[in-house]
This record gives sequence, C-alpha cells and structure tokens, in this order.
Amino acid sequence: MKRTNKIAMWYGPFDLRMEERSIEDPGPGEVQIEIKCALTCGTDVKTYKRGYPFRQSPYSLGHEFSGIIVAVGEGVDPELIGKRAVTSNGAGCQYCFYCKRGLDNLCEKIESNFDEFVQMGGGFARYINVHASIVKQNLMVFPESMSFEQAAMVEPVSVVLHGINKAEIEIGNTVAILGAGPIGLLMTQLAKLRGASVIVVEKNELRLKEAEKKGGDILINSDEVDDIVRFVKSNANGGRGPDQVIEAVGLPETWEMAIEMARKGGIVVEFGGCPSDTKIAVDTKRLHYDELTIKGSYSATAYETELAFNLLSGGVIQSKDYISGIYPLEKTKEALDAHLSGKGIKFEIKP
Repeated sequence: MKRTNKIAMWYGPFDLRMEERSIEDPGPGEVQIEIKCALTCGTDVKTYKRGYPFRQSPYSLGHEFSGIIVAVGEGVDPELIGKRAVTSNGAGCQYCFYCKRGLDNLCEKIESNFDEFVQMGGGFARYINVHASIVKQNLMVFPESMSFEQAAMVEPVSVVLHGINKAEIEIGNTVAILGAGPIGLLMTQLAKLRGASVIVVEKNELRLKEAEKKGGDILINSDEVDDIVRFVKSNANGGRGPDQVIEAVGLPETWEMAIEMARKGGIVVEFGGCPSDTKIAVDTKRLHYDELTIKGSYSATAYETELAFNLLSGGVIQSKDYISGIYPLEKTKEALDAHLSGKGIKFEIKP
C-alpha cells in the first residue's frame, strides 16, 4: 500500500523544498519506518550549503532519525511491525577486502553502489524505506523506556566513537578539539570518559559554554587569541602540545592548524569533512622528524554503531543535552538555518 509522504528535498545551495511524494512499499529485505524524531547534523548543514559529493540533486536530507516500523518487505519478520527502531545510515557488505579486515565503513561495495549500501538522506520526512543491507546489519529495536530522541542520537555518537578510537586516547592524555558543534561536543564528552584533559577551541560563546558542561577543561575563543597554535601548545604538556588533536570543523586551514598543534609523536585526527577538491600543505620535516601520525576519520563500523546504541540506551549520553529546540517537519529549512547560525547544538524535527 503506497503512502503519501511529505519529504524535504535538496535542489541546490540553500534551496530546500518540502514536497508531497508517494512512497513505495518496502522492497525485499527492507522496512518502512514512520519517523517520530529526526535531528539536524553538521553534515546536513554542509549539504544544505554546498551539496554532497556522491549525490546528484534533487535528493532528500536527514540521516539521524528513529521511529516505528509500519511495514516490512519480503524476507523480513512481520513481527517487527509496530516496533520502535533506529538504524545507521550505511552498512558494509561484510565480504569485500575492507569488510574482512573490520573496516566496513570503507566497504568497496559502498563506493561502487552508494545508493544501495548508504542512506544519507530521507529522515526529514514522514516515512522512509530503509535499505535491505542496513536492515540486515544495523537495524536496532529499542524499548518504550528509551525515547525516540535518545535513539536518534545513535548515528552521531557512532561516528564520534570512530574518531575517538582513531585518536587512541589514554588516561591522563591532553586532547585538543577544534570546533564545538554537535560533533566537537560529543568528542569532548567521550574524551573525558576516556580520562583525558580536554582543550576546546571554538569562536561561538554559546558552544564554548556547552563544551564546559560536557567536561572541557580549557576553553579557548579563537576570535580572542592572536596565535591559536602557540596558545594551545602552551597549555599542554609543558608547552610541547597536545597528545592528540581532533579537527571537528571541516576546513583546510583548521586541518593544517591541527597538525601544527600536536606534540612530537602526537596523533592528529582530521574528522571534519572539507569541501570537495580541497588540499592541505604539510611540513614534511615536521612530519618526519617529529613522528606525527595523521589520520582521517569517516563514518563508523557496525561494532561502533552497536557501542553507540549501548551508550545511549544505558543513559551515559543524554539527548536532552544536545537538542536545543523542536521544529515541525514543514519548517525543516528554518531548523537547518538555526543550526547553521549557531543558535543551538542540534534541532529536533517532528513530522
């Protein structure tokens, strides 16, 4: 039975349109979810501003969502209908070169068939059909004791866990985090859980105050410091610099800044996604003689998705600490504008 779906579609920079479209019944291996909560995210905002490199317009936005399963496709247990569920926005094939090595976030099948294995949009809607590959690997049913808002945080927490794991943080380390948007704040909270001292660099005072609530030890307004690199280094390991630096902004200049900040033997995690076709310059002398380790961080593995669900279902991370306001589905554009302008951390969209 086809349903009428209201969905936010992206046509170009800042051109988001609410449309009425019919949604097909779920195909083999798929489930259809009636969305009860969707959250704005930095990736949504960047896509809203400039598009997404692997997709052609028009396409749907919203990939942090939860809801109720209202229909299932062939081969899916019909008893799932009526269950509360959340999914990741992607899944590895589990048999390619990378999946066999536990790197299912880098799955070769995702690269060759993006639409089948990755669902980067469709959450800003009434209904969504979840791809069979995601249902098979990353569908999680949750009890009524867990709110839809709490469940919708699974995706951002999982990708942050991936970045934190890349950073190899140990108890007593000093970590610098560039950016205090939703991702930077989650990074701050999880780095503190790992036992680190955390330096947060951000120019938005509201977000710096939130970083303090999440456990930030040293808060630096980048607009008030002439030499951010020198200032951060002076506050870490006796002036040597942080053990780990995590970039959570997504600009080439802050990628380079992160590399400059790290101490000898330090780890730099370039988490924020930069615009397509941009490049950075690296001082080869410093990279070589200071033995820096520079890592990219993209998405999350199935295991990290499971861990994120456990952290949220156990209440270690609370969605109420990250959701700054609620918008109806019809005002999705306004919610993205509010997120973009820094008026809050994340915003909930309720169909």
